[in-house]
Amino acid sequence: MKKTIILALIVALVAAVPVAAAGVDFGGSIETEIAVNKKKGEDVQVVPGSELSLNLGVNAAQDKVRAGLEFGLSEEEDGLVPSGISLGDIELKQAFIEADGAFWHGGPEATTRFGTLGIDYSPYASLTGRSGISISGVDLDVIELNGFYALAAEGESDVLGMRSSLNLLDEVDLGIAVLSDSDIIRIQADAAAEPIEGLRIAASAAADRTEESGLQMDNLVKVAADYALDENTNITVGFKHISDDWAVTNDDGKPKYIAEKTEDGDGEHDWIHLERAKNRGVFVGLETAQQGINLAAAYDQMFAEASIAADTEYEGFRFDVKTVLDVPAMSAMAAKSTTFGVSREFDVMEGLAVDARYEGKWTGGEEKGLVHTIGAKSTLGILPAVDGLELSAEVSAAELKLDAVDYKVGAKFAAPNGVNLGIEHARYDGTTFNAGMKVEF
Repeated sequence: MKKTIILALIVALVAAVPVAAAGVDFGGSIETEIAVNKKKGEDVQVVPGSELSLNLGVNAAQDKVRAGLEFGLSEEEDGLVPSGISLGDIELKQAFIEADGAFWHGGPEATTRFGTLGIDYSPYASLTGRSGISISGVDLDVIELNGFYALAAEGESDVLGMRSSLNLLDEVDLGIAVLSDSDIIRIQADAAAEPIEGLRIAASAAADRTEESGLQMDNLVKVAADYALDENTNITVGFKHISDDWAVTNDDGKPKYIAEKTEDGDGEHDWIHLERAKNRGVFVGLETAQQGINLAAAYDQMFAEASIAADTEYEGFRFDVKTVLDVPAMSAMAAKSTTFGVSREFDVMEGLAVDARYEGKWTGGEEKGLVHTIGAKSTLGILPAVDGLELSAEVSAAELKLDAVDYKVGAKFAAPNGVNLGIEHARYDGTTFNAGMKVEF
């Protein structure tokens, strides 16, 4: 029955393409790649792979009613193209219908969604990928209300949640969220204010209640203040605390209802996903630009780490240096690592520029040593047949020994026919060739 429904939905996707102008958006992508690896002393390995994604969006009633479907392969296909797959290999990853409008005449506007939810009340009160119903954006002047109910999933109970945001004062944001399932009740509160120009203060707290532990008020606390002394200087101070282990965790050992770590690692909550040295501590930071030099210094007691960094550009050369210090206590301090480098782009001739760099990295502790790396890359524009060919090479060494020298050379090329080609050879890792294509529609 499920496969029949999936097949019907796919047919509906294809049939919807001609009416895209009538409020139906159909899109997706097919991506395939093959990699050939040859390492020293090992046989050649050929690793094919492909991905398939289909998306359908529907808008009606002057965009006040929306629907969305997203299909994809349940697992990465181990073939050159996503062929030979069955309906059981296609997974409905997201499906929802939502509408904007009031629940009664003259009532406040709200957005109501049925289907796959994306609850993001805060980084500490989040839930994605679960089916249910949500109501958001109910504006009652001084208060905004949001709520949801998520259906039970495999190994998980149903979840009920709400968030209210208070608009009592200008330049002050207040909010509280509550999420409840069969194991815990998560209470999360946050506040942000800008009492004076240039100063912003933000705080977040989360506490869990279970039948065994009762209400634990010290699960998580973060308070931070950022102050811009001038247009070139910014200071950050704050405090973080997280208990040894939260009352209930997911299968991966992480606390429930915490947002995933961001790809760039600059999310407000990313520190929860990192290995900590302590459960609480202050953190301070300073960033400034003086006479063309960017300076930064930071200290985080929770991770027992401090850093100092600087970078600048002079006569086309880019210089940078950064030192990370291990600070288990204020009376004990040791250098953890230092990286320093210089780079510059040289115009060799018209259509040929080389970006050359040198980087040194010193590591302390048990792996004490200094590694030097010299590298260069260039995109060729002088040969019409391979216009856009990117070449790269680097050599690294920790000692003045031939065995300690490592090198790597590579090339990438986007062919006119849409095929992306690449090859890389490293002294110890061997040679890897890859080719692939991606079509988006």
